Amino acid sequence: MKDLKYYRDQIDEIDAQLVDLFEKRMEVVLKVAEYKKANNIPVYHEGREKEVIEKNTNRLKNKEFKESLSKFFTYLMNLSKEEQKKRM
Repeated sequence: MKDLKYYRDQIDEIDAQLVDLFEKRMEVVLKVAEYKKANNIPVYHEGREKEVIEKNTNRLKNKEFKESLSKFFTYLMNLSKEEQKKRM
């Protein structure tokens, strides 16, 4: 078994990647907001949210994380909606 520092270092590397991906995702969210505003489309789309959660939980190799990943994407989409609403 490796020591705790080794595992924490791994988490730090993953977190750095997550930050980069989060920022990229939110930049696209802003483009979506621009499109929705220009086309008079509401921010919330229930069907799309269910689709995103289902698609991503199906990608899991370890299905034990399904509930947690579902919560993660729900929260992420809530943040996305907040950012979109700021632009509407």
